[in-house]
Amino acid sequence: MAPRVLVVDRSASTRDTVAELLGDLASEVVWVTRDGAGAQLRAGIAAGSPYDVVILDAEPAPTPAIVRELVTLGGGVRIVLAAAGADAAALAARAGVSDVVARPFNTAELAFRIGRAAAATERADKRRPRKSDVLIGTGPWIKDMYDRIAMVAATDVTVAIFGESGTGKELVARTIHNSSPRHDAPFVVVNCAAIPEPLLEDELFGHVRGAFTDASRDREGLLAAAHTGTLFLDEIGEMPMALQAKVLRVLQSQEFRRIGDDADRRVDVRIITATNRDLDALVAAGNFRQDLYYRINVFPMHLPPLRERPEDIALLVHHFVQKYRAKLGRPIDSVSPAALARFAAYDFPGNVRELENKVHQAMVVCTGTTIEEADIALPQPRAQTVRPDVDRPFRELKQEAIDAFEQRYLTELLRVHHGNLARAARAAGMDRKNLWALVERHGLDRAQFKKP
Repeated sequence: MAPRVLVVDRSASTRDTVAELLGDLASEVVWVTRDGAGAQLRAGIAAGSPYDVVILDAEPAPTPAIVRELVTLGGGVRIVLAAAGADAAALAARAGVSDVVARPFNTAELAFRIGRAAAATERADKRRPRKSDVLIGTGPWIKDMYDRIAMVAATDVTVAIFGESGTGKELVARTIHNSSPRHDAPFVVVNCAAIPEPLLEDELFGHVRGAFTDASRDREGLLAAAHTGTLFLDEIGEMPMALQAKVLRVLQSQEFRRIGDDADRRVDVRIITATNRDLDALVAAGNFRQDLYYRINVFPMHLPPLRERPEDIALLVHHFVQKYRAKLGRPIDSVSPAALARFAAYDFPGNVRELENKVHQAMVVCTGTTIEEADIALPQPRAQTVRPDVDRPFRELKQEAIDAFEQRYLTELLRVHHGNLARAARAAGMDRKNLWALVERHGLDRAQFKKP
């Protein structure tokens, strides 16, 4: 069943925009101002038609208390923050919201955000992605990713996903599957790097009784298990050459043969591959079949490493806090500015997977309700020379650098002076009103820096 969506916004016209973009993906789209949101959520529950998703306007910036109240009044309703500009991720992080949609709205991104938010409630359509299958990010890269997923999901085109380990390649594959006509069929994962070479063929294709010494009965492989669904070949760059030829045949004819069998079998399956290797280099070195490379690289998708999208770190940190707080039984609901700055200062060679691990560790160590810098186990950041992205406008890059400096400077200034704005202004040689305006613009809460 399509979700019911509540638009909490200053302008009623936003409801019309959301309804038009979502179309049949929402059973109903209702608008209300922030002052009336609580009553509307309660009314929905009382009528037996609770809302599944709230699209919450980021202006004025909501506090974690406002978000928690909406979630409670809505019976666990999921919140998606609607924000514009480069500060979208930071606004969502400060509000304690794990999902954000950029304004102006993009059809594909809005549809995916609403679909995932609805899937995270017990009322959601079971065909939607699982609660853990969340693509989180902001900025141009995530918009492009959603657009490409929307392009390819409805087709049976073979997709090749490229990216470093830990960037979320399997999540992209699952999102494509869950958004495709095959969503009710199996999604089968084969990690080509984790299965020993002698066993990989048997795991993938299966065998018949008597095919080898221990083959006491027929065995269906994972390819047959994925029939009518999607087979995800993770780390295909590690696949042995002999097996590559057999996978090529599946792509060409949708046929395969079990080990020891005399007959071919047909299979209806979509194949998605992923790798952290440079397949062009492997082909040149003779370690990957060129014909297979051409077959799998029909629709390539590239995931950027986390170090190239540091603006996503705060959003991801808060997402993982929400993910693990119930599992750990801890009342942790926020992350201090110093802790966020510490996460942002590290380049995370293990990407999102490593960040998730470090947030999980910090939550285990944390003794209060807020993760502090001392709770984080990360190496000290090394000085690095970062190459500027010359494909982007000079003014945009310059403003990002200024914003990052101001955020770090103000955080440390308020920490040293325990949130006292007058003393901080004198130390910085600034007018108090100007300093206050900067603190407000960067969304810093002075109360977090005051002495207990």
